[in-house]
Amino acid sequence: MSEQKQYIKIVLKNFMFRELKNDGFKTLFKNAVIRTYKLGDVIIKEGDSGDRFSMIVDGSVTVSTLKDGIPTELAHLKVGAIIGEVAALTGAKRTATITASEDSKIIFFHKDALIELTKRYDSLKERFQNVIEARAEQTINKLINEDD
Repeated sequence: MSEQKQYIKIVLKNFMFRELKNDGFKTLFKNAVIRTYKLGDVIIKEGDSGDRFSMIVDGSVTVSTLKDGIPTELAHLKVGAIIGEVAALTGAKRTATITASEDSKIIFFHKDALIELTKRYDSLKERFQNVIEARAEQTINKLINEDD
């Protein structure tokens, strides 16, 4: 199996996209691009605008935010994790910095695809909203507990 097909398979197996039909996958993959990052490369920078969301298809990343000007690690994400969805869905600035924890490959999807799909699939919109809420709660808890 080619590397690209292997990455597409990872996306198709993700629970977020389990109900998409062929036209939904075509929408998702329209303008999608796979990028390679080396250990320590910044993939997404906190505060930047974002017109794409992405999924880790190889490697892993570290999610961090600035707290009192100091980088604070929030999470370590692996293959299959979705990143950048908050900015893509809400139009808000990037809420965290994403850095490659090892050599990694990330597939980027345009936010217009996500917005279109969440209009067509109510349950997809609900799942993304749940992920956004859970990540916000985890971030708050992590930042509060670091003070202890």
